[in-house]
Order: sequence, then structure tokens, then C-alpha cells
Amino acid sequence: MNILYVDDEQDLLELAKTFFEDEGLKLDTCADFQEALALIRIKNFHLIIADVRMPTGTGIDLVKIARSENQFSGKFILVSGDLKSGAEGKSAGADLMMTKPLDFFDLSQAVKRLLQDE
Repeated sequence: MNILYVDDEQDLLELAKTFFEDEGLKLDTCADFQEALALIRIKNFHLIIADVRMPTGTGIDLVKIARSENQFSGKFILVSGDLKSGAEGKSAGADLMMTKPLDFFDLSQAVKRLLQDE
């Protein structure tokens, strides 16, 4: 299964990648909104995890664009430190909203559950 994690916090991405690999999950990462769009357009991801707030675009915009261009039909998890983003994220097409600070174990379990539904 191909999983993409998009967040502008590089340290968080590195920690997540290590944790997910220890859990037996392969994780691609990128720290830039535009790079994420480019990856989604060329690679088939089963699940995408994205931070809601990034300097060059939001995770909510990423969901909307990926779904509207029919580039992505998999599962989408949005991560935010702001609980207000939940309703907007769900209406944009996110399958799950999680709040920061993240617990990687909880995140990996949510990923496994969503991928079972694939």
C-alpha cells in the first residue's frame, strides 16, 4: 500500500517515516504542498495524510484538488491543531480528522483501519 504524508515540519515527517516503517508500513513524505500535488498526479496512493496548515497551501485544498481532478480515490486523513477545521475537512472529502500533537501509534492504527476498508 502506498501512503503519502504531507507536512511542512520536516522533523515530524522523519519521525513518522521511522515509526511507520517499524510498524511495517511504507511511507512517502513531502514537506511542500505543490510537491504533494505533483506526486499525487504521478503515483497511485491508497492513503494520504496531510497537515491542514502549510505555508504554500492547506491540506483541505489538497483534498479538494486531488478529489476534483480525479487523481485520488483513496482515503484521506487531515491533521490539525485547530478543532474548527474538522467540519470543513470532512465536507472537503477527508475520511478522518486527527488533532495535533499526534500520537504516531494512534495514527498508524487509524491508517491500518482505513486501509482495511480499501
